[in-house]
Amino acid sequence: MKKVKWGIISTGRIAGEFASDFKYVDNAELVAVASRSQESADAFAKRHGIPKAYDSYQKLYEDPEVEAIYVATPHNFHFENSRDALAHDKAVLCEKPITIHPAQFEELRAFAKEKNQYLMEGMWTYFHPAIQKAQQWVADGRIGQLVQVKADFGYAVPFDPKGRMYNPDLAGGALLDMGIYPIAMAWLFLRKDPKEIQVTCHKASTGVDDDVNILFDYGNETANLATSFRSKLHNNLFVIGTEATIRIPFFWKASECFLYKGDEQIDHFDDGRDSIGFNHELQAVSQDILDGKKESAIMPHTNSAKFQELMTKVMAKF
Repeated sequence: MKKVKWGIISTGRIAGEFASDFKYVDNAELVAVASRSQESADAFAKRHGIPKAYDSYQKLYEDPEVEAIYVATPHNFHFENSRDALAHDKAVLCEKPITIHPAQFEELRAFAKEKNQYLMEGMWTYFHPAIQKAQQWVADGRIGQLVQVKADFGYAVPFDPKGRMYNPDLAGGALLDMGIYPIAMAWLFLRKDPKEIQVTCHKASTGVDDDVNILFDYGNETANLATSFRSKLHNNLFVIGTEATIRIPFFWKASECFLYKGDEQIDHFDDGRDSIGFNHELQAVSQDILDGKKESAIMPHTNSAKFQELMTKVMAKF
């Protein structure tokens, strides 16, 4: 089978998890990594068995063997790094959020079209079999009429004013870092714009949001969403209908889902994976590239535009 040759920008935690899942796909090969230091690139390459390690992103962009690039840098660099990769005729999978402003995403989307290159935001959650099984249960009518989505994602993050999470210069804040996932779940299951949005927000001393509660009111449905750096939340997704409820623990990396009628569990799905879960996204994106597609059917550009729009509306209420 033909394999897409990938490069990774950044050597952080997410980049390492992504790299470790290449062994679970059959249509992708990791051939290069780039960091701002040769030492970091070399250590990452050795750890993951990558043949080429570069001390600059530019060298990776210019590598003729690399066909696709995974951008795993801090949020505020996503636009620049993705644009530079596209400019060098590379397909791009950029970690979420793909940009930090809607206008940036629209510019990036237009540039990808101009370059005739593949571009996707790395909302890996949409590719998990457990999430897709939950969608199937809803489509099959097993929960009745959907009335509520509840999702929260929060962990106590030690305060570091210079760290990526709390530094406004690095696009810090709970909403961009974790809160995009609950918003993505509301959009996935409801697929419409809220009529009203209510928000409560607490801010850290650096000025970034560190605890956010959101209510999307759609008229006949609601989405209750939360994210936090201040405390560990329940970290579950509930898709609640008139007849049954779906629960998905640790939904952003979901490996299983449960179906309840009242208090009784009536179904359960477990994907049985050994991987972290990036392999589902990686396999799908690589196949898109091999098939000559320019965007994903599962995670199209319209989804990214909607995430940007909704996050901007939420932030306007901080």
